[in-house]
Amino acid sequence: MSAEFPIFLSHDTIKKLNAIDRSISQTVVISLDLGRSSRKIFFRENDFLKIGHNLIPIPADILASSDERTIWKYNGKSWEKWERFDEQSNRYYKMIFVRQGKPPTIEISGIKMHVTKAGDPSQDTHRKLESLRTIRGTVLDTSLGLGYTAIAASGYPKVERVYVCERDPVILEFCLENPWSIALFTTPRIQPILIPVQEFIGTVPDSYFNVIIHDPPRFALAPEVYAESFYRNLFRILKPGGELYHYTGDPNRRTRRHSLAEKTATLLSNTGFRHVRMVYAGVGAQR
Repeated sequence: MSAEFPIFLSHDTIKKLNAIDRSISQTVVISLDLGRSSRKIFFRENDFLKIGHNLIPIPADILASSDERTIWKYNGKSWEKWERFDEQSNRYYKMIFVRQGKPPTIEISGIKMHVTKAGDPSQDTHRKLESLRTIRGTVLDTSLGLGYTAIAASGYPKVERVYVCERDPVILEFCLENPWSIALFTTPRIQPILIPVQEFIGTVPDSYFNVIIHDPPRFALAPEVYAESFYRNLFRILKPGGELYHYTGDPNRRTRRHSLAEKTATLLSNTGFRHVRMVYAGVGAQR
């Protein structure tokens, strides 16, 4: 496959192509990497893009689509929706366009990974990290996701190393394709760990990390990383004075007597964490 591919079409780019006179050949400036950059592309009449020596047809159903969420991926041979069903896990993965110039998010069986109702994945990531008083030294990100948190944490000047765990090979495949995840594989400070976080932390010495960012899947998908035994291990590997950010969101808030964040705060306090407090979309604590 050429280094030119994959390329992507999202709602904003499709809208831009529909705004031009497609009956004539012309040069257009568009993004084919989901807003990471823009480039001049020769657009030939009858809906063809010319990229290098490749002449790529854009099917009429893509140009006519009113779906603002779907991202289309061209792999060098054909267009397809950027999504997949994994038979082994019985989960459906779909990359979602959020807004122009912002990174996409992903849905796993209908559950969105980022808070995007009044923002975007970058803003969501920034607000989570802002919940920590200090980000420095050695950092553990317990769940890779699309890599945005690990990438952002590695950019803090006092951070020496970011270890980030992921057990789901499908998520890793999306990261390898995602233009917004490239820094995950090119930043020397970031060390991906491709095993479940429970296994990894069992190998970590006591008092090793300065910061732990625990942004796990929803409770229904991974209850084991909300267990008190797991929190005890996080406490063990965190340095005295080190900080924990734990994302909980607020699932089923209308049917719960106590929110997941409140229950999590109680468990963290019982484990020995100090200064346990409610923060953006979760709980903050200190060893």
